[in-house]
Amino acid sequence: MTRLPRRLFTNRDLGLFHAAADGGQPFDAPTRTVRLLLRDPDEHSAGVDGAWWPRGDNVTAELHNLVSALTSRLGRTERIAFDWNALSISQRGIDPPDGLDFVGPAPDQPHNQMYVFGRDGTCLRLLIIEPMLDADRAYEDMQKTVAPNTEQV
Repeated sequence: MTRLPRRLFTNRDLGLFHAAADGGQPFDAPTRTVRLLLRDPDEHSAGVDGAWWPRGDNVTAELHNLVSALTSRLGRTERIAFDWNALSISQRGIDPPDGLDFVGPAPDQPHNQMYVFGRDGTCLRLLIIEPMLDADRAYEDMQKTVAPNTEQV
């Protein structure tokens, strides 16, 4: 059996992105699979619209992928409101041409939710699943968030 040579994983490809003249969004295809689960667009909820399970505590490292994944639902992202942790605050300098505005949480915004706003005023409220959870528990929490009234089998 012939094996293909393994390619060393690097983030070198991330530097190839060049923002478009209109602000650089939507971004190129995500570089990693975004662990995101959203309600159906026609379902309305007083709670959240979906759940996102980031891979680490520095969520800014994954924001381009998240914005790219939300583009089909939200359109062009304008602003992200979140209770940023110290690591994210120090590294949340997304390139200025990207056109994203980062703000702290709204007065009534829970600390574990991220609000992502589109240019047309649309807002998606995402529950942030703790990055350190094991996959089964994280997936279960995501399912409960999106479909809280369904029975888990």
